[in-house]
Amino acid sequence: MKPMEENKNVEQQNGGGRRRRRHRGHGGNQNAQNGNQNVQNVQSAQKPQPQQNQPQKPKKEQNPQPQQNQQGKKNKNKQSGNQNQQKGQNAQAQKQNNPPKQQQNQPKNRPDNGNGNGKNKNEKKEENRKDTYLYTLDGNLYVNLTNKCSNGCDFCVRNERSSYYGNYLWLRNGDPTVEGVIAAAKGFGDLSRFKEVVFCGFGEPTYKMAEMLALCDFFHEKGLKTRLNTNGQGNLINKRDIVPDLKDKIDFVNVSLNASCVEKYQPICRSQYGESGFAGMIEFAKLCRRNGVPCRFSIVDCIGEDEVEACKRLAESIKIPLYVRKYITDS
Repeated sequence: MKPMEENKNVEQQNGGGRRRRRHRGHGGNQNAQNGNQNVQNVQSAQKPQPQQNQPQKPKKEQNPQPQQNQQGKKNKNKQSGNQNQQKGQNAQAQKQNNPPKQQQNQPKNRPDNGNGNGKNKNEKKEENRKDTYLYTLDGNLYVNLTNKCSNGCDFCVRNERSSYYGNYLWLRNGDPTVEGVIAAAKGFGDLSRFKEVVFCGFGEPTYKMAEMLALCDFFHEKGLKTRLNTNGQGNLINKRDIVPDLKDKIDFVNVSLNASCVEKYQPICRSQYGESGFAGMIEFAKLCRRNGVPCRFSIVDCIGEDEVEACKRLAESIKIPLYVRKYITDS
């Protein structure tokens, strides 16, 4: 045999041997796998198998309570949001319907702000008393028509007390009618003993123009003179010129000046009309003079000497007399 053929036969034999060895190796692996499988089957047979018909326990829901709480919180937050929104709307509506606190001009030192709530001991004793429509002072008969005032003056006596010389002037049961005042006047007997009737109480009388003018007729028939004590803002309050209505009804007008300029007037008088309150008061006094309604300015002496002199100069400049009165510290 030729060498080339010998090598070829050897390679064929070796190749065939390799193939057989590979076959034997693959068969060995397979047998090993079969052996392992048999071992696993034996082990599985030794372990108790679960019964197929045994009902399985239901899986617990994951965090069912937190989900409910979360949903409850969402609903609660939604309700709270709606409530807060409603409160905001109500507060906005109330703000639009009511003036700010500094413009309501309620007495500063009254614990109940005049509405009967938060009564102190003295007020509880007074709660059964009747409202005072008329009171006497210095030989004059004073008419108390309302609690309303467009100013909130620091020095106003109603800030310190509910009474004035023993007369409880804060009206608890509403503003009086013309008939109510006349009925009260009859209780004073002969009215001719009074020097004059003064429309002046705890509020601004020009809020009650119709009642005041009707009462002027009644007191004139009794032979009495009439005087109006006012903050001079009646035209602003009534949104018209009221001076022609006062002529032949009010015999004398006293206008509370209180300061020489708006820069000093507004901080102590706090008109709800702002700086227009001072200008409106000055114009009202000028209109009284032009229409032949006797009037004067008045101030309290507690504003200081320099300010008193400045008020005198202002009054002289518009040709209106000025009356300086003492500040009432105790009544």
